[in-house]
Amino acid sequence: MRNKFDWLQTPALLVGLCVLCALVGAFSGGALGRVVTMTLISVVFVAGLSVFTGNSGVMSFGHVAFMAVGAYATAYLTIPVALKNTLFPHLPAPLAWLGEVHAPFPEALVISGLAAGLLGLLTSPIVARLSGLQSGIATLAVLVIVYNVLNSWTDVTRGSSSMIGIPKVTTVWTALAVVAVTIVVAWAYRCSRSGLQLKASRDDFWAAEAAGISVGRHRAIAWVLSAILCGISGSLYASFLATFNVSGFFLSTTFAFVVMVVLGGYLSLSGAVIGAIGVSALQELLRRLQDGGLTGGVALPAGTADLLLAAVLLVILIKAPYGVMNVRELRLPRPRGKGSDKPRQADQTDPVRLTSGATQ
Repeated sequence: MRNKFDWLQTPALLVGLCVLCALVGAFSGGALGRVVTMTLISVVFVAGLSVFTGNSGVMSFGHVAFMAVGAYATAYLTIPVALKNTLFPHLPAPLAWLGEVHAPFPEALVISGLAAGLLGLLTSPIVARLSGLQSGIATLAVLVIVYNVLNSWTDVTRGSSSMIGIPKVTTVWTALAVVAVTIVVAWAYRCSRSGLQLKASRDDFWAAEAAGISVGRHRAIAWVLSAILCGISGSLYASFLATFNVSGFFLSTTFAFVVMVVLGGYLSLSGAVIGAIGVSALQELLRRLQDGGLTGGVALPAGTADLLLAAVLLVILIKAPYGVMNVRELRLPRPRGKGSDKPRQADQTDPVRLTSGATQ
């Protein structure tokens, strides 16, 4: 029983933290409720990103591409057929069936995740073969390719025009339910055989290779699973805004998510979740400060919020280069007399060594 509770501690505490956020959004409503819902959607994304980045030690700059695929898949599956025929009058013959298909949101959520997973499967040989800087650049290339396809294939994606008519289904509670499942799945993979072997390659790449661990295969598994979760976040995003544009899935969004992961601690699932919640709250606070909501109606110059966020990022990176959580996970303090005087193994690990596999 104790071992089972130990396994459940981290996901239970993270889900509990998200529940508190959901309660704030549900009882406040209005603008704050929308901010909390977007925060929970961000948690789904960064938890999905952490499945790959946190376990492999390789930072990905391309996961927003999976979010985009999930959003567009949900749009095609949930926009009413009559409106769809108006929005897409010139669908290519092989894709004409998309104009007639319609699915309820729960099915669209699953299919959107699988569509993103398919893209992850097609691109998995890239991350399976590359490491370090090369892998990071390759993931960015995946994002650029997907963005340009979505922006240029006007007959299918409407190009730079907005996708409209998507039923607004995502609520605080819908997002919270998906967050809970995502955190459990991410933690289960982290503790699985594949996840443990991938973390071993993160700790020491060459030692893992010498021990017979198929690093490329485990990276590919984590890449596909993280793609599915990020695609689901895109589905939630589309059905929350009800309209979106391809410009929402490029470098600015990538930077925002990377800030969340880096500030919280990209080697830790807890760090990713806490980073998403903390940065979202900080962004809202800075936005209200810039708009004059906290300064007695005196608006600050445009761009002040971005400058302050960048300053906070610099300070935290100087004080905690590996994020607030470092490699630690959120856990309850141990009672005295039961090993509380001994630091956890993760706390004793040199974080520089943890990234050695990503720099080979």
